[in-house]
Amino acid sequence: MKDELRNNQSVNSTLLYFAPNFTRRVPRPAGAPRFSFKIPKTYTQLQPAKTLPDGKTRITYYNPDAKSVAVKGGGGSMPGTYPMTRDEDGYWTADLDLVPGIHVHRYLVDGAVVSNPQMPYCFCAGEPANFLETVGEDSAWYLMQDVPHGDLRMEYYRSSWTGRWKVCWIYTPAGYEENTDEKYPVLYLQHGAGEDETGWIDMGRTNLILDNMIAAGECEKMLVVMNSGWSFRDEADNAAGISGFEQELLDDCIPFVESHYRVKTDRENRAMAGLSMGSFQAQRIVLGHLDRFAWLGAIITWLDPSRQGDAAAVLDDIPLLNEKLKVFFASNGDHEAQAPQTREAIRALSEKGYKNAVYYEYPGYHELTVCRYSLRAFLPYLFR
Repeated sequence: MKDELRNNQSVNSTLLYFAPNFTRRVPRPAGAPRFSFKIPKTYTQLQPAKTLPDGKTRITYYNPDAKSVAVKGGGGSMPGTYPMTRDEDGYWTADLDLVPGIHVHRYLVDGAVVSNPQMPYCFCAGEPANFLETVGEDSAWYLMQDVPHGDLRMEYYRSSWTGRWKVCWIYTPAGYEENTDEKYPVLYLQHGAGEDETGWIDMGRTNLILDNMIAAGECEKMLVVMNSGWSFRDEADNAAGISGFEQELLDDCIPFVESHYRVKTDRENRAMAGLSMGSFQAQRIVLGHLDRFAWLGAIITWLDPSRQGDAAAVLDDIPLLNEKLKVFFASNGDHEAQAPQTREAIRALSEKGYKNAVYYEYPGYHELTVCRYSLRAFLPYLFR
């Protein structure tokens, strides 16, 4: 594997760590200055996660007082608990065989679940956690490349559902500021139940994927709007918190975007997609509002009528789907329990006569690695 992939700046970057100086820090002995960036000679190559010549990944954790330390995987491509070995200086290591992708994990220190302050953090599975990224030969397309880069903007708008302020992240493609006469289509992209509005940026690498694909001519220029799918009123339960987002998106977010950004406002230039929980929200909203959307992406998903609400009946109206829905894209990791059901449901739609059903499957689990590949497969269909 090429070193430029392994050493790409975006491999270890998150919203917290883009220039990862944390890899230069030395754990502070008692009485020492608060921060030190002087590396002991024996640890010149020390990194929290490092690819070894044999392809394994070495994870390092510093705790000289611990009696036992293990890495606890988050499931999927890192399913187990892996014991670590201590050296004489208090550094614990484990060498693991990991496939390319994102590996969310925690640490078991004398039985307590803790995080590693020298390892990058993400928000995943409903809480902050450490992650490490391993790369392979087919990783360059979602890493930092020398291409024109778009912008990420954080915007606030008022939610009519909760009465509180809402934040969304908006990706604008390279050239947006310069090409002031150009208007763009919009993809509204939702996270899963364990993430928030940063998920598709931080772990999903959406902005880098768009930058690279647009530069290669593999997809159209577009804006991407990423919201939190959770919209809780004080008295509401979880279900209401999920469904309330529909009102926020339709009545508040879309009008905000269309009044503050140069975007096309017809249905054929408006798409929605989401992963897992977000895929159900996308199905309910798009199928229920084909007067406002023409493109649907359901990533890591079930095609379950009970989750589509009243919109499920639309899937029986094949002439309407052929007229209004330019693509219904669904995807899963091949290890997902729901993959056969989803694959069959898409096949059945096609057999009924719907012309634009697409199913995509990538080797993997219920993880953002699969989501990245699914997004790459979905984007070329949009706005063409």
